[in-house]
Amino acid sequence: MMRVLGPVLTAHYLAAFTALGMPVFMPRVLGALAPDAPAWLAGALYVLPTVCTALTATTWGRLADRYGRRLSLLRAQLGLALGFAMAGFAPHLGWFVLALAIQGTCGGSLAAANAYLATQFGRDGSLARALDWTQFSARLAMVSAPALLGLAMAWGSPQALYRYLALLPLVAFAVTLCLPRDDGHATHAATRATAPAWRDWLGLLGVQFLFYFAMVVTFPYFVPYAERLGVTRDATAGLLYSLPHLVYLVALPWWRGAAMAPDRPLLLGLGVFSLACLAHAMAPSPAWIVAARLLYGAGMLLALGGLNRALGQRAAGGHAGHVFGLFDACGKWAGAAGGLTAGALVSRIDLAAPFVAAALAGLAAVATAALVFRPLKRSLHVPASDT
Repeated sequence: MMRVLGPVLTAHYLAAFTALGMPVFMPRVLGALAPDAPAWLAGALYVLPTVCTALTATTWGRLADRYGRRLSLLRAQLGLALGFAMAGFAPHLGWFVLALAIQGTCGGSLAAANAYLATQFGRDGSLARALDWTQFSARLAMVSAPALLGLAMAWGSPQALYRYLALLPLVAFAVTLCLPRDDGHATHAATRATAPAWRDWLGLLGVQFLFYFAMVVTFPYFVPYAERLGVTRDATAGLLYSLPHLVYLVALPWWRGAAMAPDRPLLLGLGVFSLACLAHAMAPSPAWIVAARLLYGAGMLLALGGLNRALGQRAAGGHAGHVFGLFDACGKWAGAAGGLTAGALVSRIDLAAPFVAAALAGLAAVATAALVFRPLKRSLHVPASDT
């Protein structure tokens, strides 16, 4: 297992570190590249790669099923390297915007990595466990990249960091070249032989969208909310922001959910997550926030684990590229909607409103999982025809 999983996780961490670290510093990059740019442009450029990935993920997934998942993973890594190199050497704002669009359009390394893993692991629980670890590498990058790149800001201009970061996806490309090839044409033939249960997919997509929306809507204004509660140091606010992801990193190696039916951790995790969001909204002090963040991390671990088990049961086979591309696009659209909603709620209500919205979306995800996902788990696939 580790002969394949280890290199895939290494390559994915390098790509995720590249993609997740710099958006946090978008205002500084724009301040140096285009000092007269309006303040709203930083937010728009923050979500531009996400929107481009959402628009193209399903197309890349179909191409991966036809021509090979390892090839698609190599494509994602080269696209990320190209986008960051162009951003690092951009002479003006228009070139920089084009670089971000290329980064998003040609990216999607998480979906590509998961689709490749589906060629190496089966529905016996091994694929679900592998998907847990790709989430682990993503959370590790989310925690480590902003902190390390923040320290690197002292070495030179923010834009110059894009040039150095472009090297990391190239290292990931070299690692991926050492992985076994998969037969894209054979898996594409398997796609035609096995038709997915579309009502089941729609139910899971609904849960995915609601859960990712609930997570992202709490991100943009967490630091100002913590400051309102009395957290005065930036380092403390940043640690509180990262705490749920640290819970995931610490707890995952000890969590043994591979043999569980997916509905159990999913429903429990969504419920715990919703409760944690309500606790954030009602927090009277920073100490309360610490407990709420720990609960948030536990809910995130269980919910993501349940989703991974549901995907692991459905995605192993010839249509894995399309499935993971579709779910990646769904998550990206949910993230974009969450970011826009957070801004609207804070400007019209207050800083606690995004957490209330997250709790409501989490409860809606519980209802969707209970009413749509669970009754359909007995009919995961339509049997292949004899023709």
